[in-house]
Amino acid sequence: MSAPPDSRRPVSLRPDVVVEPLVDRWYAWSHLLSPATAARNIARRHLPIMTSYLAAPAVHQRSARTPALAGGPFMELDGDRSADVEALVEATRRRAARLLQLDAAVDALQDLLADADPGAPLEQLYPLVPEPLKGYVELVYDLRDNASFRLIEGLLYRSDYAAPDGQALALSPLRADRRPFVLSTPRLDTDDRIVLPVAFHHPGVDVMFSTTRSPRPFGEIADALELTPDAATLLAPYFTAAPATATPRESVRKKPGIRYLGHACVLVETDQGSVLVDPLLPPAFPGAGPRLADSDLPDHIDHVLITHGHQDHLVLETLLRLRTRIGTVVVPRSDSGSLQDPSLRLALEAAGFPRVIELGELQEIETPVGRITAVPFFGEHGDLAISAKSAWRLEADGKVVLFAADTSTVDPEAYAHVRRAIGEVDVLFLGMECEGAPLTWLYGPLFTSAPDREIAARRRLNGNDDLGAVALAEAMGCGRAYVYAMGHEPWVWYLTTTTFSETAVPVRAAERFVAACRTRGIEARRLHGSCDLPW
Repeated sequence: MSAPPDSRRPVSLRPDVVVEPLVDRWYAWSHLLSPATAARNIARRHLPIMTSYLAAPAVHQRSARTPALAGGPFMELDGDRSADVEALVEATRRRAARLLQLDAAVDALQDLLADADPGAPLEQLYPLVPEPLKGYVELVYDLRDNASFRLIEGLLYRSDYAAPDGQALALSPLRADRRPFVLSTPRLDTDDRIVLPVAFHHPGVDVMFSTTRSPRPFGEIADALELTPDAATLLAPYFTAAPATATPRESVRKKPGIRYLGHACVLVETDQGSVLVDPLLPPAFPGAGPRLADSDLPDHIDHVLITHGHQDHLVLETLLRLRTRIGTVVVPRSDSGSLQDPSLRLALEAAGFPRVIELGELQEIETPVGRITAVPFFGEHGDLAISAKSAWRLEADGKVVLFAADTSTVDPEAYAHVRRAIGEVDVLFLGMECEGAPLTWLYGPLFTSAPDREIAARRRLNGNDDLGAVALAEAMGCGRAYVYAMGHEPWVWYLTTTTFSETAVPVRAAERFVAACRTRGIEARRLHGSCDLPW
């Protein structure tokens, strides 16, 4: 680390510093923001992984470094950190005690409903609802008279279940594109990591990140974060003295145009403004290869569009960094109240984002940049009933672009109906991870009884293969098609553990799709890395 800056001199957060949002020292993604899904993940993923580590640290260390087991429930730690993990287990049980009670209450409620007299009025069961859930659920029947419940998620966010006391930010230097996978290992203290116990909504977070464009005296940053003198001393080396002059980004940007920053992150700029889809910033560190990065984004981003809540599309780490520069975040609507379908709007509002709007299927808004329409997103979620997912249609400067993310053409007739509803598109962005993770990789903690391994392996988080992708491209009448969101950039490993190989099934499917498009007169390309694209 470099020497600490003078507390009175303007400084900027170093571009090679990673700032990871944490909940109870675990990397924060959307299911750790919603109280109910956080309870399930803490009880059924975090604590079991840590308990398993304590029983066999060497097994975890060996397994975490075995390529075939990448992304599995193994903690990747240097040396034996049993004492630290044991302390974290105890701290988690204390801090998240109410959430652990909430987790147990969900199981008890499901058992209660399973034993209820079929078709009998559910009102008589309310006195039997477990205490942690009382007042937070509505008991309901589906149209086959199966008893279930609906979480009143807005009330959960206004309860002590949503207390931000477990939130923190971990700062560490980045020296390579590939970071360790984040969903299976808590962030313990190391010599080059500082963990600030700061809630995501704390105004000091925005002050810290604003220095990437507007340097401030370090003392002002430390005061905004309400740091103790010792914590400020530890934080100071992660900032660098601001250069005497800087080239305004606005003077060098090219517009209108499309900039692909890697994975599912796409920037559209016109003379009227900018739209950023599924923000995930490539890292910047000494020696990093050529890529578009934060410095290539505008100072103000009018709208950010989130396609769904998976950890590689709703990336809180990036969103927090950009928060002061974002006008409005647009997310797909969910008000189902089901465990598997938490509201992305409520999650982001609780994390401190001041302007979040949600759109239901085929709803649209007019913006200075153009018209934004929520388009149905099919499949990719293990056949679970999830509505918080949307492809996005952007009509701007006479062009129509569809960001289809990981949607799957489960029924070709569906996109024929979509085309009749929204018209043709000029440019299609489509993910083709057609060999996705098993159902339980993300959703396992939400099940009361986990699906057996065979079922989980069959119900995968798959996107389109080449046949489905061709059907989608033809249905939407696109003139250009880009395959993206494959997770193959090395800087996406920490979220997906997906590696690039020319012989991988998804890559070969993507190449077949590109070839099939070209024979049909559709300009097509598989994207990798980052690049500028024609408007």
